[in-house]
Amino acid sequence: MEMKIFTRRLICQSPYLSGRYMLTESRHKAARTGKGNDSHRWASACPVPRMEVDSDNAAQCKRWSCVMLVFSLFLGMVVLPIASFGSEIVSIENDTLRVSINARGAELWSIRHKESDTEYLWQGKPEYWVNRAPVMFPVNVRFKDNRFSYKGDSYEIPKMGMAVYSDFEVEKSRDGKSVVFLLRSNEETQKRYPFDFVFKVIYRLKGNRLANEFVIENEGGETMFFATGGHPGFNCPFVDGRDRSDYQISFSKKLSVKRSEIVDSLIQATEVPFLNNEDSFTLDDSRIPDGGMFQKDMKARKISIGRTGEVPYLTLDLGDFPNVNLWSPPGMPFVCIEPMVSHHDLQDSPMDIDEKSYLISLEPGKTKRYAFSVIVNHNGTF
Repeated sequence: MEMKIFTRRLICQSPYLSGRYMLTESRHKAARTGKGNDSHRWASACPVPRMEVDSDNAAQCKRWSCVMLVFSLFLGMVVLPIASFGSEIVSIENDTLRVSINARGAELWSIRHKESDTEYLWQGKPEYWVNRAPVMFPVNVRFKDNRFSYKGDSYEIPKMGMAVYSDFEVEKSRDGKSVVFLLRSNEETQKRYPFDFVFKVIYRLKGNRLANEFVIENEGGETMFFATGGHPGFNCPFVDGRDRSDYQISFSKKLSVKRSEIVDSLIQATEVPFLNNEDSFTLDDSRIPDGGMFQKDMKARKISIGRTGEVPYLTLDLGDFPNVNLWSPPGMPFVCIEPMVSHHDLQDSPMDIDEKSYLISLEPGKTKRYAFSVIVNHNGTF
């Protein structure tokens, strides 16, 4: 809307083009009173007197009008898309993949293989799970009671943090293969998280790999405490009679591990047996709980999804993230692989954020970077 008004003002301020779009007396009246129909709103965007073009100045006016029109088109088509705000959908692509991201929350919106036109990212169906790939900051899943305290003040913060609900600034690369989403602390964020920060989410394409990088900068004068991570969901489509028994999660090495129990998005003190020298399990496995399967210091650094007994069609490389949560509630046609630098609050976690020892502490002026990658294997059976 602002771009349209700006362009109209450029036209109206040009004698040549304002002559082409001569305002009627009724439109001038609307411009003065602020009342009228759509044509009056056009006039209100051009609050200049009507003028006739003198023949001696016509050529000069025409040249000036052309310059201003070209400038307005350049501004609208090049400058504003490079640095813009709001819940727009931004796309990057290379020869293999086309990826879309929502500027609201810097959330992955689509991962599509171009040749096969296969969509790998969960598309947020309300009857199952409305989200697609939330970016978690400054919380990994949840703080107890959705609250924390700092220096005697109490703050309410939603599950997965306030970044999910924030509009990021967008800086797209000129080659169209990467994009940076930027969130700066502001009056709204400090109502929920009282630290000065810059949070960047960077997506880069290289071949069949999508890199996801999170950059946290402490711009304040105090140590800040945070967690971050990804929560991408991936499709396991129930088509052609398929169900959860037709899909499996596999690991890059065999594991013998227990899993932490999770109740109401909080980690419990108890652990239960999970994998016994195994490197895969199907989605209908009775050991899969509703609340997720959290693994601290995950030894298998690559986790794959595929048809049972066949080549995986997607792999997530945990990269710099030490922990992972797997979430695929019984009956659901998707799997979430959630790289985390920390984890959910515990049932008995302290309320003070600076006493949550499992959070990352970042000193003033310092920066932390974490990255994971999603790798699409279009030769795998989807």
